Amino acid sequence: MYSLDINFLNDRSERLTDANLVRGRGRNVSNDPRPYYVGAALAIALPALVGGFWLFLQNQNRALEQRQAELDSQLSVLQQQLGEVNSIKAQTTEIQAENRALASVFDYIKPWSAILQDVRSRVPSGVQISVIEQLEMEDAPPPPPSPSPSPTEGSDEPAASPTPVAVPPPPPPKIAVSGVARSFNDVNDFVLTLQRSPFLDGEDIKLVSSQLVDNPTEVEFSDQNNSGLEVRLPQVVQYRIEGGLTNLPASELLQDLERTLAVGLASRIQALRDRGVLQK
Repeated sequence: MYSLDINFLNDRSERLTDANLVRGRGRNVSNDPRPYYVGAALAIALPALVGGFWLFLQNQNRALEQRQAELDSQLSVLQQQLGEVNSIKAQTTEIQAENRALASVFDYIKPWSAILQDVRSRVPSGVQISVIEQLEMEDAPPPPPSPSPSPTEGSDEPAASPTPVAVPPPPPPKIAVSGVARSFNDVNDFVLTLQRSPFLDGEDIKLVSSQLVDNPTEVEFSDQNNSGLEVRLPQVVQYRIEGGLTNLPASELLQDLERTLAVGLASRIQALRDRGVLQK
């Protein structure tokens, strides 16, 4: 019998193994110079980029420092102007306080013409006024002086001017009304009408004394034939009423001042109100 021998080695094609492929690729990569160029470019570009950014930051810092110096200069000028404004405000406040103090003098004036006119309009028919006088007031002690603040040690600032102490207005004066009346009832009516006067302190108006006296009226006859006649008049009540003026400012008595024709003070107070010195 015959045997069949087949040789396949002569017909196979040579194939590259994995090791050959790796070695081939390694030779291709190692022979390519582009990675060196890329690495060199990055090595040069990164320091240049960092240096440029650093220069940019330095320029920004210098610009900011210059801007800060300009702002500091403007701030010093503004602080100086603010000090001048505060000084002007302090002077304005002081002048306004002086104006109010001066206006308060007019506000606490009570014109005697208005007081006498008001008292005369309140006299009952059976009452006569002999004397209206102002009573002397006891001198009030002066207010203690306010200590002026001393400058702080080690400070170049001058001592602040002492704040003026508000002096309260003097107490209103007192008056006394004396005269005669036909009866005690007329005297009582006169006291009640005086208590309703806006220029007087109603709670302070009091009847000090009242007594029956001979009528001081003298009767004279024009006819000489009747010169020997004696006329005896009825007795009258001699009274004395004392009280103080009201402590209301004149600005609250404008209508009463105008009613009693004291238009001078009323016009001054109205002018001070229009200028804003006195509050309405």
